Amino acid sequence: MTENTEPRRLTREELAAAYGYNTATLQRLWAARDQNGHPPGRRVGRTLTWDAAEFEAWDRKRQSTITGAEFARLLGHKDHGWVSRAAAVPPPGFPEPVAWVNAAERRGPQWDRAAAQAYADTRPPTETLRGAGAGRRTGARQGTTYINDPRLTAARKIITEHPDESIATHTHRLNEEIPGTSPSVWRKIILIARDQDQE
Repeated sequence: MTENTEPRRLTREELAAAYGYNTATLQRLWAARDQNGHPPGRRVGRTLTWDAAEFEAWDRKRQSTITGAEFARLLGHKDHGWVSRAAAVPPPGFPEPVAWVNAAERRGPQWDRAAAQAYADTRPPTETLRGAGAGRRTGARQGTTYINDPRLTAARKIITEHPDESIATHTHRLNEEIPGTSPSVWRKIILIARDQDQE
């Protein structure tokens, strides 16, 4: 007698019942599968199904990571702007992201939940959480504050509109808006803009 090794397949409704989701949430996760790595589905007749073991492994990994917004809440922040900036220029002890929503552009950093909690629990009480580069006076980099520089205004606007993006992505956007500035200068301007937003 041959043992049936066909993996167990579940419909969306069965996944919802087995893993505590509602079907609307599962539909959103499936729609965003290119970004979140949702396992592939297969049609059985007219019904879309998923390998139960693949889904369970993916869900376990997803539950073990947190977003910048969740990390910010662990640290007592009302928004995740500081966490996003710290991902680009980490303060001492700040954990490295373990995944990205968009890895190619390093957008949407995610952290291991345990590592984030450990950082929140052991962070020095004197730390003010001003952000990456704390302790350096605004404008101390390279002896310039870029006062009245339209590039600084543009950088602050980009950071406000896209707080989760990396410095490289901010630089790309800014170069499209104001071409002709080197990436190293844009980096200085972006870091100054971030410091000013924390004051």
